Amino acid sequence: MQNKYTVLARRARITVWFSYVALLVVFTLVTVVAPSCNRDPNPVIWCIHLLLLLPFLPAIIKQDVRGHAWLTFVLLGFFMASVSTAFACTSWLTLLEVSLISSLFIAALLFIRWRSRELKADIAASAVDFEESQNAD
Repeated sequence: MQNKYTVLARRARITVWFSYVALLVVFTLVTVVAPSCNRDPNPVIWCIHLLLLLPFLPAIIKQDVRGHAWLTFVLLGFFMASVSTAFACTSWLTLLEVSLISSLFIAALLFIRWRSRELKADIAASAVDFEESQNAD
């Protein structure tokens, strides 16, 4: 039986996936393909962005709640850097970067909340089923 948290966690997970992939694409555009503010393409910064975000890919794939929590901590640093960049040099890519970081942060937080509640509800349901099977004997 699906509880309401299963549906909500699935929606949050889809949003996490979309925001994560889109953020990787925007980081590629901002640092390598079309840097703003008369900056030169910088593959070193791009590699740093990837090295900070790619370790969370297994946690996203496995739906690991703790991995999503660590992702939100890392996103706070990205948010601070991207907001200062957006104020210094406003372009549609920098604003999109801030928006994607924010949506990924919020979606990851909601996934943590709803997935945790879904898992607790599943544990409670299995405990009730076990107790009923013990009482039937």
